[in-house]
Amino acid sequence: MKTMTWSKEEFQDAAIHIAPKLLGQYLIHCTKTAEYIGKIVETEAYGGFYKGAADDGSHAFRGRTLRNAPMFEAGGISYVYLIYGMYHCFNVVTSAKDDAQAVLIRAVEPVGGIEAMLHNRRREKMNPAVTNGPGKLCAAMEISRQENGLPLWGDSLYIAGSPYGERFSIGTGPRIHIEYAEKGKFFPWRFFIKGNPFVSKG
Repeated sequence: MKTMTWSKEEFQDAAIHIAPKLLGQYLIHCTKTAEYIGKIVETEAYGGFYKGAADDGSHAFRGRTLRNAPMFEAGGISYVYLIYGMYHCFNVVTSAKDDAQAVLIRAVEPVGGIEAMLHNRRREKMNPAVTNGPGKLCAAMEISRQENGLPLWGDSLYIAGSPYGERFSIGTGPRIHIEYAEKGKFFPWRFFIKGNPFVSKG
C-alpha cells in the first residue's frame, strides 16, 4: 500500500472537502511490533466557516496554543491530543499553513494487524467496539501523543488510497460530543460510510 500513499499536496484543501475523501482510505501505522491497517469509515471536519459562521467547535477557534499548534501547520501532518486525561484522538491536518483545519478520524474498520489490535484492546474476538470511536481506534492502533506532528506521507504513519475502487454511500450529520459549541454543534460536518458496522454510535 505504500505506493498509494497520499502526497503532501493532497492534504492542501479545506477539512470539509478532505473529510469525505478520507472515507474508504486506509490509516496505516507501522510500529516495531505490528503493521496496523484500518479502513476509515467515519470522519469529522474542524475549522473554517459554515454559512458565514466560524467553527466554534474547533480547537483552533480561540487561537494558537501549545496543544493545538499542529493545526496551524500546512496540511499533511498528524494532530494527536488527549481527552479526559486518558484517550487519544487522531486528526489529519489539512489546508494551508496558518489556516488551522483538521479532520478527526472517528472510526476505522480493522484490515491488518488485527491480532495486535485485539491484544491492545484486551479483546478476544473482533467486533465493532474495538475501533468504533476515536479513542478506541487510537488504543487499538498504538497511536498516542508520540505520533503528534508526524508527516502523513512518511514511513510510519500515513494515509493510503484504496486499491479496490470500492463504492459506498456517504451519510452526513452534526458532529458528536461538541455540545459546548454554540453554532458548530449544528454544522453537518460528520461523514460516514452508510451501513458500515464500525461507524460509531455517537
